[in-house]
Amino acid sequence: MNSHRSPVFGRRVGALLFTAILGASQCAQIATGHPVHRPGLPRLGADQVGTPVVLPQAVQFDFTSRLTGQDYRLYVSVPPRLQPGKRYPVLYVLDGYWYFHAAARSVPADPGDHLQPAIVVGLGYPTDKMDELLRRRTFDLVPPPPPGGAMAGVEPGTGGLDDFIRMLLEEVRPFVQDRYPVDSGRQAIFGMSNGGLAVLRMLFRHPQAFQTYIAASPAIFHHNRVILADEANFGAKLQALETTLRVLITTAVDEQYRGTDPVLLANDWRFVDNAAELADRLAGLNVAKLKVTYTSFSDENHKSVALSALSRGLRFALQTSQVKSDGP
Repeated sequence: MNSHRSPVFGRRVGALLFTAILGASQCAQIATGHPVHRPGLPRLGADQVGTPVVLPQAVQFDFTSRLTGQDYRLYVSVPPRLQPGKRYPVLYVLDGYWYFHAAARSVPADPGDHLQPAIVVGLGYPTDKMDELLRRRTFDLVPPPPPGGAMAGVEPGTGGLDDFIRMLLEEVRPFVQDRYPVDSGRQAIFGMSNGGLAVLRMLFRHPQAFQTYIAASPAIFHHNRVILADEANFGAKLQALETTLRVLITTAVDEQYRGTDPVLLANDWRFVDNAAELADRLAGLNVAKLKVTYTSFSDENHKSVALSALSRGLRFALQTSQVKSDGP
């Protein structure tokens, strides 16, 4: 008698054979301690050529500013699941070549861990040469000395901050707002060191530009603390605002000399004291439209604190309603 096997039976036999082969392969892997090589990818070797790292959901734009005539690189990351019609908070990150990638990868795809999905915008320069990056940021992120200031207080290679701010506010921000679904009422800016100084300049001179300002270890010392010249008129500017500003100032405990050597004390940049004293003065304004938070990270110095400050800044800027509105 001839037997008949259905196609279903054949598929079952094939599936059983595949399972048996896979099981044998796994057993061989367990027995030898080495995974079975699957075709398609090369084995790692000295002759293998690497490829550029790609950051998902992110693009970059290289452009020449019509205001400064200089070249810049703009980085933009968007949430992977944009909802039609929804507007998203935006976080601007200065020194984007250092901090944009960490910020973009830390923002969640969906609300969770007390953070909201957000658009992250970084600003930097179209070069990988560190000397050029340092030269450009030193010029762009430090204000000029006061008019008629003593030459002893002038630092060469600095002074381009006000033009940089114009470029950011008049070229970059309109581009981002036209191209991406930005919630114009939830905009924040983060800067570290000279970038923190730039954030303070924007806070004092353009308080209406953002709702949240994050100045990490701001380099207030430049040009004999010229940045503080705008502090006197800041309270009056706050009165004209329609929204409440939130300001986070951070430092690292070990980024200031605390010894007794008079030479070292005279040459210290007072990162901690300058920032803490400014935070106290701002908090003392007692203006309903200003909420100030100051944080100093223990066991950190000026180099090591950057990611801690960025992490705290992300939470401060993008916290959900589950966190108190005036907390870090």
